[in-house]
Amino acid sequence: MVSVLHPGPTATSQPSSPWLAEVESWLWAKSEFRMVPDLLVPPLPGARDHIAPRGGPRVGFAGFPSDFSLALLLALIDSGVQIAGIATSVGANPAIAGENALSQVADHLGVPLLRLARVNEYDSLVALERLRADLFMIASFDQILGEHALGIPKLGWVNVHPSLLPKYRGPEPVYWAIVNGEREAGVSFQRVARAIDAGPLLAQRSAPVLASDTGGSLTRRLTELGAGCVPEVVAAALAGDPGTPMDMSLGSYYTSVGHRRIDHVDSAVMADRLVRAGNPNMVAATSCGGRVCYVLRARLVAHSDMDPGPRLTFPDGDLLLEETSDRCGCHHGEPVGSCPHDE
Repeated sequence: MVSVLHPGPTATSQPSSPWLAEVESWLWAKSEFRMVPDLLVPPLPGARDHIAPRGGPRVGFAGFPSDFSLALLLALIDSGVQIAGIATSVGANPAIAGENALSQVADHLGVPLLRLARVNEYDSLVALERLRADLFMIASFDQILGEHALGIPKLGWVNVHPSLLPKYRGPEPVYWAIVNGEREAGVSFQRVARAIDAGPLLAQRSAPVLASDTGGSLTRRLTELGAGCVPEVVAAALAGDPGTPMDMSLGSYYTSVGHRRIDHVDSAVMADRLVRAGNPNMVAATSCGGRVCYVLRARLVAHSDMDPGPRLTFPDGDLLLEETSDRCGCHHGEPVGSCPHDE
């Protein structure tokens, strides 16, 4: 197993083309990373022409057009393998059906982009087999791979998960680490097994959770740790490293979340955690002057604080609402009251 319990190098820095170099610079200039799968790379000055395919091991990638997935895909490209193709899940966001970050990269590399509705159905399995991938890497993908799909790449699948597995298995590990007041978070690479986030570990790195962290700032730091691990992990997986089994008795599983109502909790500390954890992917909500609004930024203050602005009062202090919006900015972005993630 590639070891790991301390931050290592940052994202790799040998992009394959001028355009990919521009994409990397644009992406890593962000202070927060979103998991919302609607990312589109803006027009950039580097050449967008197809680039010549490389030799070497054929590695496929599965993920979403989000900051997190794009960063791991770029790290995989930089590791020197031949990208066999890219797979994504069409049901996650309408943006996946059109041009997005993954389709832009696939077009530039001249490789297939598979928009899979159901990964375990016959047509999807045939499409995956045609990629002739030796290995597949997953960075955020919302479908569970069945036995046939798992057996398609001869060296298996490797999943990147932003938690210290087996803790925080499930779809929202960064969110729950902040809400639960964890002092440490991490990123894990594991062999994919039938059970969710339960396969043997190939690598794991940790980072502190800061008192000021949002879901976006913590995700960015964990993604950077993960990107730095990719060359080692790919080499280990291609060499047949089976990974180290996890002690599942030490694990935890948390479900997906919605726009949590901070006026329904009993402390300012918890309300603050919900606001920070939800930004920028699934922002918290509250009542603002008789209407529901989404809270983009808030600050803990004492009862005696005289700073102007709307606030919520709790036994342990107040939460000053510094920025709110009438749109959630999540997977759907509808006005208040119409997003399916509203509580």
